[in-house]
Order: sequence, then C-alpha cells, then structure tokens
Amino acid sequence: MTGVSLLSSLGLGVALLGAPAETPPTGQLAFVSYRDGAAAVYVVNDDGTGRRRLTRGAADNLDPTWCPDGKSLAFTSERDGNQEIYLMNADGSGQKNLTRNPGADCYPWWSPDGQRLAFAGDRDGNTEIYLCQKDGTGLVNVSNDPSWDSLPVWSPTGDRLAFLTDRDQNQEIMVCKPDGSEAVNITLHTAWDGDPRFSPDGKSVIFRTHRDGNIGLYLRLLADLDLINVNGNNVWNEEADWHPDGTKIAYAFSPADNREIIVQDLVANTKTNLTNSTTNEWAPQWSPDGSKIAFLSDRAGETRLYVMQADGTGVREVSGGAVADHPGAWRPTG
Repeated sequence: MTGVSLLSSLGLGVALLGAPAETPPTGQLAFVSYRDGAAAVYVVNDDGTGRRRLTRGAADNLDPTWCPDGKSLAFTSERDGNQEIYLMNADGSGQKNLTRNPGADCYPWWSPDGQRLAFAGDRDGNTEIYLCQKDGTGLVNVSNDPSWDSLPVWSPTGDRLAFLTDRDQNQEIMVCKPDGSEAVNITLHTAWDGDPRFSPDGKSVIFRTHRDGNIGLYLRLLADLDLINVNGNNVWNEEADWHPDGTKIAYAFSPADNREIIVQDLVANTKTNLTNSTTNEWAPQWSPDGSKIAFLSDRAGETRLYVMQADGTGVREVSGGAVADHPGAWRPTG
C-alpha cells in the first residue's frame, strides 16, 4: 500500500495523546545480564548512571516487566528449582513468589491497571495462559485448551489478550477477552506467525509472519480483520514496538548482512534508518514519552544496551557490560 496513510486505512487516528505532558525526569530501564554468572535483573538510568543489580543468587532471573505504576517489577525466577513468577519492589526489595507451583510459569505481562498478571504455565500437562491477581491469588486458566499456548500480551485498553498457539498445527496468534471468551485466530495462515503487539488504542495488532517467504510485519485490524503488509519488503524484519501516540513503529530489519533499526511513520508512510551501521542493532523500545529509543547492539563486540534520541542522535551505551538478548524495559512514569 503506497501513497495512502496506513493510519487512514485503519481508522486509528493521529493525536492520541492530547496536550503534551511535562517532560518526566530521567528515565530508567530494567535489563538482564549474565555478567556475574547467572542471569540477573539490573536497572539503570537512561544516561547510564544509577546502575544496580536487583536480583542475587546462582539461579537465573529473567523477563523483567514493570507494573504500570512503576513501583514494582514482575519477573521469572528459577531459584526454587523451576520457573516461577516473582514480584519485587522497584529497588529490588520484597521479592515474593506469586505462583508457587511445580510446573514452569514464565513470561509475565501486566494488565494496564496493574492489578493482574498474565503468564504462561504448564501446570496441567501442557502450556496454558493463566491470569492471577498481583498478590498471586485468583488464578484463572484463560486458554483452557490441550494445545500449546504461550507468550501472552495484554491490550493497553485492558479488554483483550493476545497469545501464541499451535492449536491449528502451526504457530498462530489468538486474541480473546481476559476471561478467555470470544477467542479468535487473527492470523489464519499455514505459515509461522508470532510476536503480537497491540496498538496503543487497542484496535489493531502488529505481528511477524513467514507468509511471504521472508519474515515480514503485518497489521490486523480487530474490528473487521482487515490485513495490511506494513513493511512491504523481502528481507528479515523483527518485532515492532509502537510509539506511545500510535503513529509510528520501530523495528529492526536486515537489508544486508547486519540488522538496522527503522522508524516507520504510519501517517506519512515513510521509513527512516536510525542506525546506518555495519554492526547489528535490534530490539528497539520507545521510552514512555516517545522521546528516546533503547536498543541492543553488538558494536562493542558483545550485546549491550544503548539509548538514543528518537531521531537517532545522541547514542550512548548504558548497560556497562554485556546483556542478555532481551529488550530493555522502560520504567513507566505512572
């Protein structure tokens, strides 16, 4: 689709944020590093200061995700001999096991109101999508299917969940209400589909797919299931992250022998390569106010976490060492 705004065709609108808010103080990111042996959760300010380790011990701690109020983090820990969902305060204190089950529980994702967590668990013999309250009570099996279901993602509007499933004999994306009702397969293709992300208004889902012979980005409008090829190229494209106002996406693609970070304006249908490097840059994540982008790069000879301005300027390394191949998680401003 060329010459026409993707947002116009999707009916997403443009000015979702209204009047600009006061610029928040220096941002903070959570990330995972193996630099001290086991995988540990760290936090750092987006200027590289204030770096500290939040989890300790010989077990791996992974998948840190901030509560929407910015006061706590959920994460996956193996300290009890299996994967469990843990909660801790923003300073690392008060670490608590929320799931307490012999099956593996992982990939936590917060509801927009910060009151519940979605996660994947294999407690009934196969992996399902579960919800619980932020204190671990009120467990609900959302997917309730004998197939594999995993990697839940909550809509910013709180009324839908997306997750991966193999119930159609290949990897597809399902969308349902948080109680599991009205489940719909939104990909409906024999090729691999994955990495769903809801738009900020919750009306569409962007995802990756093999359906064109490459790994491309498609966008599905949930109201009528219209489908749009977003990137329209024949190379490898990686998971997209939405700008907070819903008018842009950032993602990595591989035009040659390396990965670059692209910002695509869905209003103007323009693409800007922010990195233009011979090294690999990937996993871009917009800051809560949309002014900066965190990303991973191997320009130092190992994977490290970097932050740049939204126009690609002011690149700085902030992790102070090697990190896991997992995008940094920006702390919400509340």
